[in-house]
Amino acid sequence: MKVIKKNLPLIFGCALLFSCNNSESKKSKIDKKIVDTTETLNADFEGENFSIPSPIQMSLLLKETSALYSKDLLNKFENNSKYSNEYKQALNLGVYGADLGYASINDQNSDALHCLSAIETLTNKLDLDLIFDKSFLTRFDKNKKNQDSVLMLVAEVFRNGDDYLKKINRKHTSSLILTGGWIESMYYACELNNMAKNQTIVELICQQQDALNSIIGILNLHNKNGQNNELIADFKDLKIDFDKISIDYDFKEAKTDEKNKITSPQHSVTYNISDNVMKEISKKILSIRAGIIS
Repeated sequence: MKVIKKNLPLIFGCALLFSCNNSESKKSKIDKKIVDTTETLNADFEGENFSIPSPIQMSLLLKETSALYSKDLLNKFENNSKYSNEYKQALNLGVYGADLGYASINDQNSDALHCLSAIETLTNKLDLDLIFDKSFLTRFDKNKKNQDSVLMLVAEVFRNGDDYLKKINRKHTSSLILTGGWIESMYYACELNNMAKNQTIVELICQQQDALNSIIGILNLHNKNGQNNELIADFKDLKIDFDKISIDYDFKEAKTDEKNKITSPQHSVTYNISDNVMKEISKKILSIRAGIIS
């Protein structure tokens, strides 16, 4: 049984937008900017709010947590040509978007450019080339050696794409892109943990209970002609294992720094997850991801 404790502000921040560090850690300007530019991932669909973490934030956290990078985790570039319908194209646009963030954050420019090429192909198929236009590709190529600028560009363009899809009433497409990005990020986390056991990565995975509920919610809300039925069933099956994670809260009186006029919550949360449950979660995420990219 694994027991993981963290301060509550970090836990809840990650559940919403994957804030990069707790209040005692240093935050770079780019980390703060990325949090700001990915606020739309707290997605508002038909007046209902769904909290879905940004793939870029997950990649940032995984890089801080694990020095491992594996090109094999990326969806193969050549796969993009076989996605022949909107359903597969939208899901895999989310997948390649997460891949682009993962490669960029790890300074793998060649891999990032392959992901970008796949994204360009899929956005053309989805009639989203106005979002991922030539000016974006030019800006990306010009700034590819500046990680901060690249991450800002990626965050900005996906936020703009999500806004555009909602404005033209293609929320079904938007929901699939968000889903693809989330499952790809979870796939990284599980596979990196399988490569080298890491308690912090396990904690990040445990924090995804609310995000999983949000994914199920938006897939149900925008289930075009029952197209999402199989995917919803898979996510509900995954939820069975997530529900086996027990969470204990320890509420304590907040501490106040009178000199700096700062009040710091002292609450903590404990996640308890067995090795068997973690293995099942990893196995199911791998299976869902395999179905999406096939």
